[in-house]
Amino acid sequence: HHARPELRLAVAAVAGVLALLAPVAATSAAAGAACSFCGKNLIKNPGADAGKGQNAPGEVGNVPGWTSTGGQFGAAAWTGFGVGWFSASSKGPANRGKNYFFGGTTPAATSAKASIGQQTIKLPAAAAGHTATLSGWLGNYGSNTASVRAEFADASGRVLAAIRIGPDSTIGSSDMALRSRHGVVPHGAVAAMVVITFTDHANYNLAGADSLSLVLG
Repeated sequence: HHARPELRLAVAAVAGVLALLAPVAATSAAAGAACSFCGKNLIKNPGADAGKGQNAPGEVGNVPGWTSTGGQFGAAAWTGFGVGWFSASSKGPANRGKNYFFGGTTPAATSAKASIGQQTIKLPAAAAGHTATLSGWLGNYGSNTASVRAEFADASGRVLAAIRIGPDSTIGSSDMALRSRHGVVPHGAVAAMVVITFTDHANYNLAGADSLSLVLG
């Protein structure tokens, strides 16, 4: 039997739509396949878990992959201090690991206005124009505050653009909160400097941060 005219028209219409969609799907698949770095965290040791976190006042926690550029930037153990500061019962990332980034309790920390840690990341060659998302769990303590920024720099080290999360006064003591912000990688950027800053307005620098992420999309 011959197909009815209306059925032949419907089949032809569907075939036409599929033909139009095929190049779009192929282009999208090619774009997704081409971006090998999209969706991956570019930060190394993003939760300060690679080293030994301090367990008592006066100790210094080791943070492999990061450079301390001010105060006594380090790491503290989630279960090390017991009462006070951040602990296993504090609000924080679900997969928080054993440590978090910490401002410090040594004389170097207490005598400085801030404890600062930095990591420099070489950007993928095709990163320019991609959306960059900086996120992390930030914890203030008393008058101490936490902030993180990602600075995109050119080959000469000149900062072209930056994204920052914190300091956020709405984050309460002994708990951390997740903060996130988006930006675009500027043309000419070859590196991203991730800088963690814990301010110290009192005695010990008790601010903290954990589970940092810089992802391109």
